[in-house]
Amino acid sequence: MLTAKQAVRFARDLQKRKHRHDTKHFFIEGINFVEDALLNRAEIRYLLISDKLCQKEKGKGVMELAQSRGVPFFCVQENALARLADTETPQGILAVCKMPVWDEEQVIQGQDALLVALDGVQDPGNLGTMIRTGAGIGVNGFFLGEGTVDLYNSKVLRSTMGTTFQVPAFHRVQLIPFIKRLKSMGFKTVAADPRARIKHYGADFRKGPLVVIIGNESRGISLELLKAVDLRVSIPLAEGVESLNAAVAAALVLYEIFRQRDTQTEK
Repeated sequence: MLTAKQAVRFARDLQKRKHRHDTKHFFIEGINFVEDALLNRAEIRYLLISDKLCQKEKGKGVMELAQSRGVPFFCVQENALARLADTETPQGILAVCKMPVWDEEQVIQGQDALLVALDGVQDPGNLGTMIRTGAGIGVNGFFLGEGTVDLYNSKVLRSTMGTTFQVPAFHRVQLIPFIKRLKSMGFKTVAADPRARIKHYGADFRKGPLVVIIGNESRGISLELLKAVDLRVSIPLAEGVESLNAAVAAALVLYEIFRQRDTQTEK
């Protein structure tokens, strides 16, 4: 059984990427984020709540919810918790969670499966926004290639707005063999490439399993990966504009796929 001191120390160590992946744990911050995780029955090991929040109605409500879910919590000094927080205005609560475990074989199955592969996306806000967008349109899974920012980075987690627990994601994927494997299974591979002649809304995405590849913010997709893809698509831009933010580009391509596959009709 952890003591409050041990719980704080364990959470502090989770600020390091290596420790997160060695222990398969990470932490989330903020009342709304923690409440959503509790309501969605995420695997939460314990909560840390500031002594001040423990005395407030909002804090008591979270503690009651945690108790109903069988999740232990510790009331700790506010300054101890503030040293763990990554936000400018900490809300006095964090949850230590187990990393979700996803079945890759299950994720890549399905005749119209939609996957996203990320080749060295480094900006935490971009990755988090892509995960959130993927949740919105039903992406089956994200595959993070070498050099991509850690999904459990605190800034990434905030940008996902809680969808971390909803969308399967796999880390440190060797993208070349992975893409070749998907192609052997019948997947069409699509790369967002500003130099492509085919516009994203001119491609046919209506049927079949797809994997969309998004590249690094500055260098784009590696040449080796580009050579392996079936289709390159570009997003048309006004004269003088060279490129879009990676998360925006991903959203435009993904929502075009979603639009083409939307079977609902207006009545």
